[in-house]
Amino acid sequence: MQVLKEEVRERILAAAIRVFYEKDFRSAKMQDIAKLADVSASLLYSYFENKEKLFEGVVSSVPFDFDRIAREEESILEGTPSERFRIAAEGPLLDMLAHHKLLVILVDKSQGTAFEHAKDDFVESIERHIRYMVNERAPLRYPDLLAHVLASNFVESLMEVARHYNGRDEARDMLALIAQCYYEGVNSL
Repeated sequence: MQVLKEEVRERILAAAIRVFYEKDFRSAKMQDIAKLADVSASLLYSYFENKEKLFEGVVSSVPFDFDRIAREEESILEGTPSERFRIAAEGPLLDMLAHHKLLVILVDKSQGTAFEHAKDDFVESIERHIRYMVNERAPLRYPDLLAHVLASNFVESLMEVARHYNGRDEARDMLALIAQCYYEGVNSL
């Protein structure tokens, strides 16, 4: 009996991912999710008491911990910034992009939920990381706005890869190009 219950829960979550991805939190209807999951609305509500709890169930599985990635990159003392990025960040970011629909739902489709500031939180996390790296390793001091602009651009670049995800190999190639531009400039292409 427990296996059946888990299978139903997984069908509901899969349907919710599809509906939240195609629409967004506000536009999604519990009835649409129940229909797609092939369950009754009352059964859906026995698993998730409301749309907010269902959305939370969907996005809570996003493997998203940029602070951990940043700490790992910050702990690497040798190599160029792009080498440190490849060592510490490339793999975890590719893992995050493997869940591209969840990432898009979390960042783009969460208005009206407790997660609606996820993109701002992501930018803030990267901004702290950039500011730390610049303060620790750069010979010059730069305006704080620079860290914010770079972080915002990086997050938006990552989200564009997520929105247009066509597989891990393409994502790896795009991350490498983004990192190359980020660390060496567009003229390096």
